Amino acid sequence: MRRFFKTAISVVLLAAALFSVAGCNRKNVEIEDEDCFEKFMDAICASDFAGAYGYLSEHATTAPSPAEETAKPEDGTSTAEPTPEPPAEYVTEKEFVDKYTAVFSGLELTSVSYEKLSEEKDGSDRLIKYSVTYSSKIAGELKNEYEMRLVVDGAKRRVDWTPALIFPDMTWGSTVKVSRVAAKRGDILAGGEILAETVSTDAIVADLDDIEDEAAFVFAAAEILGVPESEIIDKFDNVKSRNVLLAQFNKYEFDPDVREAFDNLTGARIIENYGSDRNYPQGELLAHTVGYVGYVEESELEDLNKGRTETDGLYTTHSIVGRSGIEKAYESVLRGKDGLTVTIRDAAGEYVSTIYKKPVEDGPDVHLTIDIALQKRAEEVMDIVLWGDDTAGSAVVMNPKTGEIKALVSYPSYDLNKIAISADKDYYEAISKQKNKPLQNRNTLGLYAPGSAMKVFTACAALELGVVGPDYVFTGRIVDDYWTPTQYGRWIWPPIKRTEIKTRTMPLNMANCLLHSDNIYFANLALMMGEEPFFNYLRGIGFEQKLPFDLSVARSTLKVKYDTEVDWNTRSIAETGYGQGQVTIAPLQLATMYCAFRNNGDMPLPRVTKALYRTEGIDYEPIRTFESGTWIEGAIQPETVATLEPMMENIMSRDYNGTGRFLRARNVKCAGKTGTAEIGSDKTREVSWVVAYRVDVPE
Repeated sequence: MRRFFKTAISVVLLAAALFSVAGCNRKNVEIEDEDCFEKFMDAICASDFAGAYGYLSEHATTAPSPAEETAKPEDGTSTAEPTPEPPAEYVTEKEFVDKYTAVFSGLELTSVSYEKLSEEKDGSDRLIKYSVTYSSKIAGELKNEYEMRLVVDGAKRRVDWTPALIFPDMTWGSTVKVSRVAAKRGDILAGGEILAETVSTDAIVADLDDIEDEAAFVFAAAEILGVPESEIIDKFDNVKSRNVLLAQFNKYEFDPDVREAFDNLTGARIIENYGSDRNYPQGELLAHTVGYVGYVEESELEDLNKGRTETDGLYTTHSIVGRSGIEKAYESVLRGKDGLTVTIRDAAGEYVSTIYKKPVEDGPDVHLTIDIALQKRAEEVMDIVLWGDDTAGSAVVMNPKTGEIKALVSYPSYDLNKIAISADKDYYEAISKQKNKPLQNRNTLGLYAPGSAMKVFTACAALELGVVGPDYVFTGRIVDDYWTPTQYGRWIWPPIKRTEIKTRTMPLNMANCLLHSDNIYFANLALMMGEEPFFNYLRGIGFEQKLPFDLSVARSTLKVKYDTEVDWNTRSIAETGYGQGQVTIAPLQLATMYCAFRNNGDMPLPRVTKALYRTEGIDYEPIRTFESGTWIEGAIQPETVATLEPMMENIMSRDYNGTGRFLRARNVKCAGKTGTAEIGSDKTREVSWVVAYRVDVPE
C-alpha cells in the first residue's frame, strides 16, 4: 500500500515537472482567446450561461483524480461522527447553468453589467480585477468587486472559475436564498377600540402517512368539523402532497373542544401560526364604514399592482384586498410593504452573509373619528325604531365646525366576520335577498328625495337671488289645501297639495311656512325664480357636485338624464322647490350642507379618518393626521344664515307647533328641518328626514 502511494506521488511530481517545462517553452506559442474575460462576461450579461461555461478552465470543470483525493488514515481509525462529504470543487455544465439561472431568476435580474478595473500578470496567469452590477427588481442595484484568474489550458486562455465569481462570499456548495417577509395588514380603530385586525390562524392538517383507516378518519373529522364527509373526501382527492389541509381557525373561532378532539385523532395534527385572517371584533358595528376584505381576482391584479414594486410585495390571487368601506378606501395604506432578505448559505445551509435586506413595513393603523359610545347608541336606537325586512334607515352625526364624523349608521347592518374572506355563503345569500338590502351603505351610496328638508335651500336661493324677502307672504288662492299655479302659464297637472294643519299660524310668510312645511309656498318660490337661476344656485351650494370623502359618495341629482326623453316640465321645477321631482341626495351630503348654518355659511369637508399610526420600536406614533378643511367656502351668505336660523329653531322647538317639535331634545336648543318624501311609482313608500344641529354650543 505504501509503495502504491509513493508511485502515485512520483507520477504527480513528474506531471508537475513536465508542466513546468512546457510552461517555459510556451513563450513562443500563440495563445488563443486572450479576450476570454470579455467573452465570458458578455455571455453572463446576456444570460448565455452555456456559452459562458465554454470559457471555464479544465480545473474548474473536471473532477479531481483519485490521487488528488484525501486518503484515509493509515491506521484505519475513524471518528465517532462521520465527516460530512465536502462539496465538489468543480462544476458540470448543467450545474453551472442551473446555478446561474437560479440566482438570476431568484433575484429577478433585469440586467447585468461589468467594468474592468485593472490587470496584472502572475507567471503565465493573468489576474483581472473588475466590478459587476446586478440590476434586480427585488433588490435594486447590487454592485461588487471581483478578482478573476485567467489560466492557460493547452493553447487557450480560460477562466479559473469559482462560485466567488457570482458573489464574493460564495464558496463551493453555497447557495443564494431569497426570503420574503409578508407585511402585516394595518388595523382599523376608533376611540381605542379595534374594529378590524389581522390575527394568526392555526391549521388542522391530516397526515396521510399516519392514517391507518381513511374511512374512519374521514367520518371522525367530518363529525368534529360539522361538515359532510364528501367535503373531507374532496380535500383528500385534490391534494398533491401527503398532507391535507382540513381547516383553519383564528383565535376567536377555534373552539377548545374542536382543538382537543383533533389533538386526540390519530393522523391529525395542529400547526400553529399557519396563516393569517382578518377579524372584526365588533361584528356588525359600523360595518358599512369599516368594510371587509376578500381574495383578489386574477382580473384585478394589473390594477392593484400599479405603483407597487417587486420589493413592496405584489398582489397575487392568494392576497386579500379591501372590498368596501375603509378597508377598500385605504387599501394601499393598510397593505404595507413586504420585507426581503437575500443571503448566502454554505453547503450545510448555514448563514454566511447578507447580500441585501429590506425591512418589512407593516401597514399603518387607521384611526377613525367615530365616537364608539355614540355609534353604539345610534345603532341601538335605529334597531328599536325600525323593524321588519321592509324598513331601513341611516343616521349621520358630525361636528359641523370640523366635519368630523362621530357616528355613521346604515340600517340594517351585517356581520363582517361572515362576509370577509371565506364568506358564509348561506348568510351572504340570505342578506342579499332581504328587501331592505343590508349590504347597501345608505349614508354614502343611497340617493333619496330630500322632501321638505330641501325647503331651507329653496328659501336660501330665493333670498340670495333677491326674488323675495323673509317677510314675503303668499296670497294665491288655496282651496282645501290645494293650489293650482295658473299664473306661470298653462298648468295641465294635478294641483299642488300641502299637509293639513289643525292650527296653522298665519300669515303665510317664510317663517310660518317653514314651521308648517308648506309645499305650496316653496313650490311658488321655485316657479318665481325659474329653472335656470334656481338650479344654478343649487349647483353652487353642492348639488350635482362630487362630495370629497374617505368613502365614495353618490352624486346628488337635480334633473336626471336618461337615454330616453324625460318628462321634465314646469311641474318638475315646482316639485324641486319642496324636495320632490327628480332631486335626490345622499344623507351624508345633506348633513354636510346643513353644517353651513352652524358654520357661518361654510360647508366643511366631511371626514371619518383621524390619523394613521405606526409602531416604531416601542413607540406608537402618528405618521399622518388629517386636518379640518372646507368643501365650499361661503356657500350660504352669513346674512341668510342669520335670517333663517331663528326660523329653523322654531321648527324644532316644543314652544311652537312645528314639524320638528317631536324631537324633544331636552336641555339643548336645536335648529333644523324635518322632511317627508313620497317615493315609488305608487307613492306608497316614504322617506322621512330629521336634520338638526345645536345652536347653544359655546364657540
